[in-house]
Amino acid sequence: MTQDPEPPLSQLPIQVRPRRGEPIGSYIRRLARANHLKPSYLHGFLTGSTNWFGNPQLERLAALTGRSPDLLQRVLAGAEAPRRRRKPGPPSTSTKKVDKKELYQRIRHDAETEALSARALERRHGVTWRTVRAALDGHDPRPRKPPPRRSTAIDPVQPLINAMIEAGHGPTQIWVQLMDKHDTSISYGIIRRYVHDQTLTDWRQQTPVSTNRVLPGQRRASD
Repeated sequence: MTQDPEPPLSQLPIQVRPRRGEPIGSYIRRLARANHLKPSYLHGFLTGSTNWFGNPQLERLAALTGRSPDLLQRVLAGAEAPRRRRKPGPPSTSTKKVDKKELYQRIRHDAETEALSARALERRHGVTWRTVRAALDGHDPRPRKPPPRRSTAIDPVQPLINAMIEAGHGPTQIWVQLMDKHDTSISYGIIRRYVHDQTLTDWRQQTPVSTNRVLPGQRRASD
């Protein structure tokens, strides 16, 4: 039994001009509000599937707005055509980067066992004379500074999401409320991972650690 093809989509009665560089999520929300629709519903409709949390299809958005997919892709940020699956290429042949402390040890070992000159050590290990000098002087490499934390899509609305989690809302409810009530579009996958991590952290903080906990397969000392 073949499935009937979907009827052609009609343009929405009220049109909204896309702004150059505007995120596609922002444009969908403006378009939905102009036509008295919930942004979450319009987003879900534009995915063309039962999975409301997927990416909106440019062809469907173009049909509703009367604009070409190419124009929407040029104007809107994040509006990308579906990517073609690439065949897996050969495995990478790049060598693993040596830890700096281990590198210093190798330089000292080669200098002691083979009596190599500083220039020969530079060539063998692909380093500068400063690195060779520091290794031969017995200095330990300075610990690397941790990279600065990158901002995420969650940061601007983190207190809001935390309040929803405390109120017992799940990822789906949070995704819908952010879009419909707070004019914010965040990937459902990002929200789901954040809710999972927060819930797990809260559970660990609230669960007391018992020294008498009996693991499966063990017996109490009194048994």
